[in-house]
Amino acid sequence: MISQAEYFDSYADRWDSMECDDIRVRLDCVVRTAGIRPGMDILDVGTGTGVIVPCLLKAMKGIGSIKAIDISQGMLRVAGSKGFPDCVEFQLADIEEFSCPNHSYDRVICNAVFPHFNNKGKALSRILRMLKPGGMVVISHPTGRESVNKVHSEAGAVVTEDRVPDAEKMQSMLERAGYVDVEVIDEPEFYLAIGHTRDSEQLL
Repeated sequence: MISQAEYFDSYADRWDSMECDDIRVRLDCVVRTAGIRPGMDILDVGTGTGVIVPCLLKAMKGIGSIKAIDISQGMLRVAGSKGFPDCVEFQLADIEEFSCPNHSYDRVICNAVFPHFNNKGKALSRILRMLKPGGMVVISHPTGRESVNKVHSEAGAVVTEDRVPDAEKMQSMLERAGYVDVEVIDEPEFYLAIGHTRDSEQLL
């Protein structure tokens, strides 16, 4: 069986053409809910072809930084060809192995990638340490849980068993990992889960 990286490499050049027509509108909704503001430091996990990066940049008004990581060199090649500004840095990395100082990011965005984490609990725990006090992890699937799960189940490849968890399971996973004020939106055509770190006063 091919690896996840090889699977996504094979789709890189046609990935953007496979997105739904209103994907930018849906991603703008994700970014608004995430409370992205100028000056933030953001980690975009599983950036793919950088599909959410323009929405992040618009909300940041060009002030702040975006580190965008992915396991697929092909996806990063396409993303890197889009002429994003210098505040966006792409890196080949797996979130379960990605290393950075604790409390580096205001937001960690996991758009259309969470089902592909091999160890979801480990990934969530690592992300928690990467977030600043009062930071937030955002797990989004703008086309909805059922749609994503159906596509994966019919893929006949390494992603066949990769599933977006239902709201109850997602909330439990986030809370077990140590997040607070967890919220999950699980609508037919839009899925979003957020978990907050404790702020500095709560950590005392």
